[in-house]
Amino acid sequence: MLARAMKMAFWITYDHLGKFLVVGLLWSVALFVPGWIALVGLFSGEPGVRAIIGIPAALAAFGIILPVPSAGLAYFIKVLIDERDGSIGDFFRGIKLYAVRAVAIGLFFVFAAASLGTSTWFYAAKLRDTAPWLGYAISGLALWCLLFAALMGLLVLPALVQKKAGIYETLKLTALLVLGNPLFSLGLAFQVLTLTAVCLAIFPVFIFLYGPGFAALTGSAYEMLARKYAARAAETGARQDRPPYPSDEEDDYLNRGFRDFLFPWKG
Repeated sequence: MLARAMKMAFWITYDHLGKFLVVGLLWSVALFVPGWIALVGLFSGEPGVRAIIGIPAALAAFGIILPVPSAGLAYFIKVLIDERDGSIGDFFRGIKLYAVRAVAIGLFFVFAAASLGTSTWFYAAKLRDTAPWLGYAISGLALWCLLFAALMGLLVLPALVQKKAGIYETLKLTALLVLGNPLFSLGLAFQVLTLTAVCLAIFPVFIFLYGPGFAALTGSAYEMLARKYAARAAETGARQDRPPYPSDEEDDYLNRGFRDFLFPWKG
């Protein structure tokens, strides 16, 4: 499934590169100023600056501001997958539909990351002399929970825009997807880290393509999982909550090769 998700994400990007450049720039602009303030404050080396500027700016940037355009991107990718075409207006439509829920989810993940990250360090250090094994056990559990939350974060916005559910239902669904597909989730995380490294190495690419590239990859990964469970439901005769998914043989994104890349007009 990972290979199919990556292939789908590539062809979505290839087919809609011009729109990707526009929405990617909008995503980057929305995040740039608060993100820069947060990073400067957090790594200033001054405890006062970190507490007064860095931490509040990080909370605003990653818990409030980042989820809003990211929800727009997730919806934009959903439209491109479902309809094979879309407009930049779909990006803004996604923001209008899902901004409030996306911010609530973003704040949940920021506080979860802060709590679990602090716990990973705190208990090992605090109990090092009195009960080291207990401290390491609690810190290890917190670290695993932090990893689990990070894997959930990759799929949570695609789940939100696809299922159109509330906050609790979206988080529950995402947790179940990660629990049911741990290797797939880890493979997706590796793909995202690779994309991040490549885009950071070529910084203009990061500005224009990282946001929509991330959304295309995670949205395609969610689509593969949705098709997997839809196929299982069809085998058991369970009711479907959406029209049938196309088979891989019918999906244009999954049935192109190198020839289509070189000679797109011959498709």
